[in-house]
Amino acid sequence: MYQLRSLLLFSLGVLVTAVRGDNSADSKNAIPDVNFDLEGEHAGELPSPWEGPSHCVSGDHCLYFNPEGNDHNGQVLITTSNYAYFTATFPKITSETQISPDSFHLAPIPRKGNGFVAGRLIKKGEVIMQRQPSFLVHADAHIDMKPEVQEKIYQIALSKLSKDAQEKFLSQFGEGVRAKIDKNSFRIVIDPSGDKESGHLGVFVDVSGFNHDCRPNVHYRITNTTHTTVAVRDIHPGEELTISYIYGIARRSTRQKELQDWGFECTCSQCTLNSLETAASDARVKEIKRLEEEIEDKMSRRGEDIKPEMGGKLVDMYLEEKLFAYLAPTYVRAALIYSMFGNEVKAKEYAEEAVDALTREYGTHAKDIQSMRELAADVKGHWSWGIKVVSEEKEQKTWKLGQGKGKKNETGEAGAKKERKIREKIGKKAGKTVKEAKAKKDEL
Repeated sequence: MYQLRSLLLFSLGVLVTAVRGDNSADSKNAIPDVNFDLEGEHAGELPSPWEGPSHCVSGDHCLYFNPEGNDHNGQVLITTSNYAYFTATFPKITSETQISPDSFHLAPIPRKGNGFVAGRLIKKGEVIMQRQPSFLVHADAHIDMKPEVQEKIYQIALSKLSKDAQEKFLSQFGEGVRAKIDKNSFRIVIDPSGDKESGHLGVFVDVSGFNHDCRPNVHYRITNTTHTTVAVRDIHPGEELTISYIYGIARRSTRQKELQDWGFECTCSQCTLNSLETAASDARVKEIKRLEEEIEDKMSRRGEDIKPEMGGKLVDMYLEEKLFAYLAPTYVRAALIYSMFGNEVKAKEYAEEAVDALTREYGTHAKDIQSMRELAADVKGHWSWGIKVVSEEKEQKTWKLGQGKGKKNETGEAGAKKERKIREKIGKKAGKTVKEAKAKKDEL
């Protein structure tokens, strides 16, 4: 079925905005094609084959069109001149970065309508599909435009896409163009500086062929405006390719409630476990969250009372729960913890897994990926190696010196100060992986 989770994170208020008029006799109903001085450093500098601006509404929000985008199926933007410039100059994608189109196909799926099915063995880590948004609209414009104006400009924008792209867009879940954007869009921040005002809603019509599964075999990420889907485990011929419309680390009842917005009850393998298996799964999810919070708490206190087996236990629970799309931060934590306790074999093993998972989930420029590569290549040369072993030995020595003289002496104070610095470094380096995992959850 063509339906995706909307990542619209804005409050939809009833706001009235002025529409720029024109001098035509039917200006009351027409969408004006207004030429005016665009403000902004990059106004009017969009590279070929981009066209626009035209049909400007809601201030300086205008229509831009790339007829060659998405393999000549077209790409339309309703945004400001600066954000259009950013979008038009982002790196282009090529067919070499993804698997061949005949590796999977659209087919009927029981109780789901149509969905993608593997035509061959797709191995873990293979990039399945990369797409630019077919329809991209600035969130402010989507919220602020009068309904009658919005419907007209959306219809004009939609008409510029290829017939195939139009059919895929209209086959998505939702009544009307606005509802389809609300239900099927991904939230995208255009400005490389991370400006929240640059929030856009992007609809990727080809991506809509991925149905939902609470334990998906495909992970997606968005870099600039490029949507990338990657296999998180081996997918066998004839098996459906799925993503998750929600954040999957949740109890069954919670997942089912969140999925009600799409008008269906999930019947994935995880949601149709028997009562005993469901209870065990829910208990694992609860324990995963508890252990993550415990690790986060201990890391926030500079690694105090952290245990070497905590990271490995968390990884094992993720794997048992089939959370293959969320492994990167978990592997990073485990690698660092084992390295801190001087376990070379485990640290190397989890660092190598972390590099692969980071690449799948966040791309080759992911945070921590260079650190994990360095750890995998030279465990004992990494900053984290043996920190807990050395610091605990120093703690004992400092304590004994203090006890021997009946008070804290200069040596004891120096040792304690150094220990605090070491633990602060642990907190900054290792603790941030937990924050990144939580940020990912918040984004979803």
